[in-house]
Amino acid sequence: MFWILIIGDLDDPHVAKIYSLLKKKGEHPIVLNPFKGSENSISYTYDPLSIRINAQGNSVEIKKIKSVWWRLKPNLTSIPETQEEFERTKFLHREWQLTLEPLKYFLNECFWINRREADALCRNKPYQLHMAKEEGFKIPNGIISNNSNDVQKRISGFKQVVYKPLSYYIVPPDRILYSSIMTKDEVKQKSQNIEQAPCIFQEYIDKDFELRITIVGKKVFPIKIQSQQNSATKFDWRKDQINVDYEIFDLPKRIEQKLLHLHQKFEMFFGAYDFIVDPKGEYYFLEVNPAGQWLWMEEVLNLNISECIAEALVNKK
Repeated sequence: MFWILIIGDLDDPHVAKIYSLLKKKGEHPIVLNPFKGSENSISYTYDPLSIRINAQGNSVEIKKIKSVWWRLKPNLTSIPETQEEFERTKFLHREWQLTLEPLKYFLNECFWINRREADALCRNKPYQLHMAKEEGFKIPNGIISNNSNDVQKRISGFKQVVYKPLSYYIVPPDRILYSSIMTKDEVKQKSQNIEQAPCIFQEYIDKDFELRITIVGKKVFPIKIQSQQNSATKFDWRKDQINVDYEIFDLPKRIEQKLLHLHQKFEMFFGAYDFIVDPKGEYYFLEVNPAGQWLWMEEVLNLNISECIAEALVNKK
């Protein structure tokens, strides 16, 4: 009997969906959640090497694992109340990370969504933008820097400036740092903040609509997002993503082919790509998320993204 390892949280609806589909197919999924270490565990022993995972009442030797889905999201359940608790939380995270990351070597023969090396590289925004540009996609004019003078020179000709973080900033329960529009004066006033760490500044692109294009293997699921019809989502549709109209989109073949080629270069199996289409019909690559969300759009549009992911984990391709 072989198992499918999911590194994530069963409380994540995406994990719960795939877990349920795998069970219905007669498969044996096991979910390892490092944020609930008291409920599950991993053990390394040597001479001979043995790595065993215990979760959901099952004990699995990794030699019996055939595929892996890494779906680990930030733990947002609580805020450390003291400096000591904050450092303890960081310590636990590092310990788990250093224990789980070696699985990419010990399970190298397994099928992965996505392979850790590809996932780590693809999360790098400067790399994403470079690769998209190399593939022939338009990207917004901009700069990634913590040099305030360089930033101000670069944006001097922009009508509107978009600030984006390179990673994420989330503080429970509802403080999330989204992309935001800034004036050139605001950028100048915040020069000391900019110099603390690099950030992304891009020229604002007028939108006709936006696209979330999910790729699973070679299957492409283009979804049109009518973000400009809702005042709350005109700038960032994620701010009110439930109250946006979605529809299946007929992606031009030339765009689809270029995107599949880019996806192949990223060496990823799964990716969620975000694009802007401006009023002239020009396509602008914004970013790709190697672990992007899809479930609510799938349910609205009756898509089979989850089924494709489950099938890949079962058939190892």
